[in-house]
This record gives sequence, C-alpha cells and structure tokens, in this order.
Amino acid sequence: MRCIVAVVALSAFMPVLAYAESPIKQVSFQPQVKGLGCLKPETIAMIKQLTDKIGPIQITSTCGGRHARRSQHYSGNAIDFRPRGTSARKAAAVAKTLDNVGGVGTYSNGIVHVDVGDRQISWHGHKRASRRYAYNR
Repeated sequence: MRCIVAVVALSAFMPVLAYAESPIKQVSFQPQVKGLGCLKPETIAMIKQLTDKIGPIQITSTCGGRHARRSQHYSGNAIDFRPRGTSARKAAAVAKTLDNVGGVGTYSNGIVHVDVGDRQISWHGHKRASRRYAYNR
C-alpha cells in the first residue's frame, strides 16, 4: 500500500521534475545559490523559456539572501541572473515578451531580475535605488 501511494505521489511531481532538470543544461549558479529547489514550478518553467530564447545564464540569487521587503524572491517567484550569451538589456527585453513574467529589472552591474509575480513592472537602476526608477509597463 505504501508503495502505491509513493508511486502516485511521485508521478504527480514528474512534470515538475522534468522542468527542473531541463534548464540545468544552460544554467550555472554563483556559489551562494543552492539550486532551484526553493523555486515554484512556474518560475522553473519561466527559466526554461528564458534560456530557450537567450541561451545560458548564471543565476546569482533565488530565494535566499537579502531582498526588498515582500520581494518575489522570498516566495520562490523570482531569480536574479547574469546572461552569458547576450547583454543584460537584450535579456530583459526578451523576458518582457514572455507571457508568465511579471517583473523585469536590470541593474548597473549586468544582473537581470525576472519574476512570475502578478504585477507587471520594470526598472533599471542600482540595487538600493531601484524603486526610484520603477514604472508599470
């Protein structure tokens, strides 16, 4: 009986696991990032779509670390990344075209923020002053 329950539970997560594995080929991580385990399935799907369009990325932040209060990072809805095959500006432009992306931001150090939050918002600026440059799109 336990075996059947385990198989049913595992099969329910197989599509999520398939998505979790596919972007790994084009995703690298900075040392402080522990992987994609804390991210929601929608965020992982967004990473897959993004890497299919722009190529490899290096994720610099997921759920851990310090972020703004009520950040999408804390709920597993956001990543920060550095594009490896294109510019941050082009990566942000592509991210804005994806249907499931809510927020897109770029920072002066070449890092791009994307999230699958409800609000559609974009910004460019320094990490500390990014609210000053935010606007709805």
